[in-house]
Amino acid sequence: MKFMNRNSVVAIAIIIVVVVAGVSYFYYRENIGTTDVAQVYAPNAKLPFTHPLTRIVSLLPSITVNLYALGAEKDLVGISTYTTYPKNLSIPIVGELDTVNYEELLNVSPQAVITIPSYYPQDVITKILDMGIPVIEVGQNNFTQIEQQILELGNITGTQKNATEIVQWMQTSLMYLHQNATELSHGKRMSIFYLLSTEGGYWTAGNQTFINDFFNIADLQNIANESGYYTVPGSMILNDSPDIILLDQYVNSSVMKTAPFDQTNAYKNNMYFTIFDDNYFNQPAFRSVYAVQWLIDEVYNTTVNVPAFPIQLADNPAPSSF
Repeated sequence: MKFMNRNSVVAIAIIIVVVVAGVSYFYYRENIGTTDVAQVYAPNAKLPFTHPLTRIVSLLPSITVNLYALGAEKDLVGISTYTTYPKNLSIPIVGELDTVNYEELLNVSPQAVITIPSYYPQDVITKILDMGIPVIEVGQNNFTQIEQQILELGNITGTQKNATEIVQWMQTSLMYLHQNATELSHGKRMSIFYLLSTEGGYWTAGNQTFINDFFNIADLQNIANESGYYTVPGSMILNDSPDIILLDQYVNSSVMKTAPFDQTNAYKNNMYFTIFDDNYFNQPAFRSVYAVQWLIDEVYNTTVNVPAFPIQLADNPAPSSF
């Protein structure tokens, strides 16, 4: 067995002291890590920062999407797994599903981490706070909350002008899409069911979910009228017989040839569709406008267009198929 000599031990000890001191100085200099700052800030809460943040960890792919659109990619020092937009980000992975790589979090020395309420377990949030890092929560349960999130991120990063332009684009686009859908539906709202997964039951999205907001804008009636994401019995699908069934990207369309789906109006009238890209539908961000556009095109067999995105981005936010 080999042992380190005394000089090696001393050298390593010095390195540890330097690293810890450096991190401590960073938090002191940036005025974070104090009791009144290192806490959870709920959506729309008054933040303690007096200047734009330049070292941010985004713990959700959807938040990263919005930060990129704002022009704040340069301020990201950490992101989460499953971040696909923008492409080819060379930024350390800090968020890992429902946990955090604490060593990496300390290495990147963020001024704050940004997430959504109740996504990460409380013990994870507590650990981050114990490290002296503020946790900023933003909402994303519907388009109104996404717009508010973008404005808040704009304030945090000093990109308020871009935030205002993005929100105006979203509002204009969604209003136009809803008007078109209302005209195309001729006053008769078709019913729709979203099959998110078949693992452990028929998973779907009900009220107070982002997907339900899609349906309302497209003038469609969700047959899942309970709140949140949950499983429904096949008998409900059979009895309600939705006019439209929306299949998640990872659900095999062959399920439509099996009970109870093969007895629905959607199957009989060939009105079932597989979403083109899960990231547009299940990562609530500004790009979700394009998901609503696609849904209306498919359901009403038409082509509607939204205004061009107001900010020039190297990674085109619109789907390649549009």
